[in-house]
Amino acid sequence: MHFSLRSPLAANLLPTSAASARCAPRSLRRTSSPLTLGAVLALAALPGAALAQFTDPFNSIDPAWVKNRYDPAVFGTASFLGDNRLILTIDQSGSTANRDVTFSDSFYNIQGRERAGGISGPWNLSAQVYVASSFNTGTGPLVQADLWGHTGTDPDGGAYLELGFTNASPTTPLNPAAGDRSFRFQALDIHTGNWINLGLPVGFTFDAWHTLAGTSTGSGFEYFIDGALMLSTSTTQSNDLLSAMIQGYNFGEAGSYSVHWDNVTASAVPEPATTALIAALVIFGLVNWRRRRQPA
Repeated sequence: MHFSLRSPLAANLLPTSAASARCAPRSLRRTSSPLTLGAVLALAALPGAALAQFTDPFNSIDPAWVKNRYDPAVFGTASFLGDNRLILTIDQSGSTANRDVTFSDSFYNIQGRERAGGISGPWNLSAQVYVASSFNTGTGPLVQADLWGHTGTDPDGGAYLELGFTNASPTTPLNPAAGDRSFRFQALDIHTGNWINLGLPVGFTFDAWHTLAGTSTGSGFEYFIDGALMLSTSTTQSNDLLSAMIQGYNFGEAGSYSVHWDNVTASAVPEPATTALIAALVIFGLVNWRRRRQPA
């Protein structure tokens, strides 16, 4: 159930500004120490925080999110479990039968939005997704939800990291009555274009938030669910994040399904030399701080 991986995002590839931090560090009084404890802690946090390209908590829809292939019925914010979240809804209005003939190809069954990544070199991409128990069905609505990362230097080329879940049949995915339907996580095999069944991670529960994450290693992709490494694949085109995408699949059924997402984050992976320099500065600062605290 995977089709051509073309992406229409070609003109909006400039890096976006990093999302503003939710809370600013308190200022510390000046001392004669070269590095205060606050500066040390700031340096310790630098690899993850300072290199973030964007983090989207979906308090509202950032205009950086643009149509990828075909807009879903809903791509908006909604209050859910005490906070604003992204809600992506797929319904029959976007099915093949109801789309304009221009969009009749099955390519447009994949419906969602993307935003520019703007990261050169290795990167991390993650998002939280709420997995409802209503998705755990062999007779209810067909569901598919995915986090995508498009890599490379050419908007019409590169490679795609795709990680998500579905309850469709692995053999006849468009058949809601198939006997082999089951809920599972899956990742795209970038060499064959087929889905790899990842099953369920240890400790998985329904009606809970789960974190999907992908990392480029420079020689391939790594796929994580709730921090557990589920799969590693190889590709020479894993670097340079062109865009991040949140997608659903329109199976053409009557009715609809909705998936809630939150905290989509894209960040650069620091180079080893940068990490080593930061570690050295942190150690120096901590040693200096401890010396100042010791009585004369």
